[in-house]
Amino acid sequence: MAVRFLRVTYFLVVACLSLCVGCSDGEMLKQLDSAAQIVQQSPERALAIVEKIDPAKLRTEEDRARYALVVSEAYYYNYVDVDSDSLTMPMMRYYLESDNHAERSRAMYQHARVAYNRGELAEAMVSLMEAEESLESVENGKLYGSVQRLKGDIYSEGCLYANALEAYTAARDLYAELGYKEHVEYQNYDIGGTLIQLHRFEDAKVVLEDVLDYAIEVNDARFICALAHELLDLSIYLDDYDMCRKYVSMFETEGVLLYGEPHFICAKAMLMAHDGELEEALALVDHAETLEEDVEWADIDYARYIIYRNCGRHDRALYWQEQSKMSQDELMLEVLEQPVLNVQVEMLKSNLAAEMRERELMLERNVTIYVASGIGFVAVVVALLLYLRYRMRRKDSEIASHIETIESLRVDLERVPHDMALSISSLYRDRFSELNELCDIYYDHSGSSRHKNMVFNKVTDTIAVIKSDAARIDRLEETVDSYRDNAMQRLKETLPRLSDRDYRVALYSFAGFSNRAIALFIDSDPVAVSKIKYNIKQKIKSVGGQDCEYLVGLLTDK
Repeated sequence: MAVRFLRVTYFLVVACLSLCVGCSDGEMLKQLDSAAQIVQQSPERALAIVEKIDPAKLRTEEDRARYALVVSEAYYYNYVDVDSDSLTMPMMRYYLESDNHAERSRAMYQHARVAYNRGELAEAMVSLMEAEESLESVENGKLYGSVQRLKGDIYSEGCLYANALEAYTAARDLYAELGYKEHVEYQNYDIGGTLIQLHRFEDAKVVLEDVLDYAIEVNDARFICALAHELLDLSIYLDDYDMCRKYVSMFETEGVLLYGEPHFICAKAMLMAHDGELEEALALVDHAETLEEDVEWADIDYARYIIYRNCGRHDRALYWQEQSKMSQDELMLEVLEQPVLNVQVEMLKSNLAAEMRERELMLERNVTIYVASGIGFVAVVVALLLYLRYRMRRKDSEIASHIETIESLRVDLERVPHDMALSISSLYRDRFSELNELCDIYYDHSGSSRHKNMVFNKVTDTIAVIKSDAARIDRLEETVDSYRDNAMQRLKETLPRLSDRDYRVALYSFAGFSNRAIALFIDSDPVAVSKIKYNIKQKIKSVGGQDCEYLVGLLTDK
């Protein structure tokens, strides 16, 4: 209540000052209104109009923010990619505190696009979340679809493919509801590519072939080219050389090879090797290496591996498989070295909240100059209370997450044999019971915040002990070997050079724990755990042997 009073007082003072200084030029505001009305239908005309406006002559912050919104939308609808946030950053700061949700949602989306173009994925995602919040108050289905589509792109670049699939599907369903056929098919293309990343190859094939029919129907050559490249990859993944032949022929006879020539050549070379034309296939790959544009060395290495494998040259195939895997591993390490996108988003949201609080405090300090120094003291007290409340809520959220994860450990153990579940439960029962009791105390205790802080710290310390308890880990391995036919021993014999972290992930997976539970044990996140398990499975498959199928089966994501 006090903060609201301070804001009202501040804006009354500012309004008085504005009347003294003067308002923005009326003619410029009319031009801005005119551009805003036609920016979607006639973006070139809108851009021409706003380029005649001198933003320095716009006196109010609201007018300058609206000018920035219209200009950024004019660039967007004219297909001009902008990666400088000099225009959108002040606009975003203004609209963060605005109740005009129609403009606020558009402004947040435009800033997200600029941040995305700059490679600032977390900042882009936070802006999209703000846009979503505003879109709950206004009707703008097309913009909501655009927000979901950009979220999908960001998740894909962050290797969060399940999240990307969810966002792309939401965008597609919305476009379908609005009757935007072209947008629906482009979203299906994104969905198909994401399904490939999730190794759902058959599903991807169905989706992409349907989209290809549409692209052929509307005679969109560039879209056909993109789809044919994806389907070529799928044909290799599916080991379907009739399918590969079909799309190689499409590139050769339909004249749709607009880009990606090295990729096409590699696919054609793999097809020729399958048909027994080894020398010709190798010559084609050599030629692909000489092309200056679009060369992907991972494609070249993988093509040589497939060519030699199809021709029975296993020694050479093994060499190029290792080269290809090294390229893939380097890419995976690059991804793993980056902070997880969701973590970045949460950190940025926290920083943004802190910055907003700082701005509120600055606003309150300005008010004290215009009214009375006594009100400033009240403002500081209110801000401090809000800050303490924020910290307590954040701890509540972390405790809730711990409780949910702890509960999932018991649920996960239902996936393993009963006797094994009992053995594992007894191994960790004391620690889990202690955590549950502490969490219950945190929520039920009506004492001081100091007491709650002590309980919170104790929960954190107990979880740290679980992560580093070597004796329990050794006993868990003995239990797994007893009930899983010496699975850990067989894994170490098959892959003797795995890292300790990889062995830990395999052990917890063999024991029946989910990715979320494993993430708690190794101080990581479920996405990273899934990637580690995928790499272990690939290494097992590359070695082969009688234990291959059994060990890979135990590493299935849960």
